[in-house]
Amino acid sequence: MEDSLLVVEAMLFSAGRPLHPSDIASASGLDIQEVRKALRKLNRTYSNRATSLEIVRTGDKYSMQVKKDFTGKARQLAPTEMPKDLLRTIAVIAFHQPILQSDLARRRGPKVYEEVGKLRDMGLVSVRQHGHTVELTTSNRFAEFFGIEAKNSSEVRSYFERLTSRKAD
Repeated sequence: MEDSLLVVEAMLFSAGRPLHPSDIASASGLDIQEVRKALRKLNRTYSNRATSLEIVRTGDKYSMQVKKDFTGKARQLAPTEMPKDLLRTIAVIAFHQPILQSDLARRRGPKVYEEVGKLRDMGLVSVRQHGHTVELTTSNRFAEFFGIEAKNSSEVRSYFERLTSRKAD
C-alpha cells in the first residue's frame, strides 16, 4: 500500500489538473480500489499535516493544490497558464454570466471574438445561440481548471460575487 500511496501522490503532484481515479489506475497500473484507498489516505494525511498543500476532491476527480492561505504568495512565482488578456476575458464572462458576446465585445473590445474562440477550444466556456449573437457561460471544465468548487455556471458566478464582496469589505 505504501508504494501505491507514493505513486498516487506523485501522479497528483505532477498532473497539475484534477484526475479521476480511473485515470490514475490506468496510467499507473494500480487497481482502482487501491487508488481510491490511497486517495482517501492521502486526503487524511494532508488534512492532518502542517503543510501548504492539500488534496481536493472536485466532483469525482482529485487534485493536489496549494491551500487558499498560501495561494497569494505561491502565485507570485507560478507561471501563468494563459495570457492576461484571455484571463481578463474569462473573468468577465464568469462574473457577468450569462453574457452576450456582443456585450462582452462592448466591454473588452473586438479582440474578444478571437479570445472566445480560444476559450472554447480550451473547453472553458459554453456557447448558446441567442439571436444574432451568442450567450456565453463558463463550462464545467472552468471550475476544474481554476480549482473552484462549483458544479455549474451559476455556482461559479456566486463564487465570484462572494469573492468580490469580500474584497470590498
